[in-house]
Amino acid sequence: MRVNKTLSLQHMSNNEANQITREALQTALLYLMNTKKMEDISISELVRKAGVSRQAFYRNYTSKEDIIIEIEANILTSFTESINNPKYENNPRLWFLDLFRFIKENPDLVKILKNANLTNVLFSKTPYQIEDFIDIDSEKQHYYLIGNLSAITAISMEWFSTGMKEDCEYMADLCMKYHL
Repeated sequence: MRVNKTLSLQHMSNNEANQITREALQTALLYLMNTKKMEDISISELVRKAGVSRQAFYRNYTSKEDIIIEIEANILTSFTESINNPKYENNPRLWFLDLFRFIKENPDLVKILKNANLTNVLFSKTPYQIEDFIDIDSEKQHYYLIGNLSAITAISMEWFSTGMKEDCEYMADLCMKYHL
């Protein structure tokens, strides 16, 4: 006797089904944004690519922009959690090394984020989390931190755009050398 192990959305809780629908829509939107501008993507095309109904789309979002906002929030949460990981507390080089490894191991994702102008999301709210983590208490330190994060963004995206020729170790050392 053969048992079908496929679990359909009908047998899931509403929360589980909605989460799967949101993930499908996010993935589909990022995929489509890799080939065209967001304003050129229709809701019909998006739901077709995601494999969900229009009703499912509107049950979870009011617009394509809502999907982008949620993607940004998810990326920011992951990034913030990585910065606050205790393994980096006394070893910022390891954080840089892991950042460049992440970029190198996820080129398709980084390309999509870059094409969708979402790479800045990684660093947009980060100064405030870092300030809490390392106890920055002056305006001068705050602006220094923002400048460093802008430099990290520029360096990592330039490295990605030019084919990631230098190894991750070199890039981490470069960031440490210039106190980024």
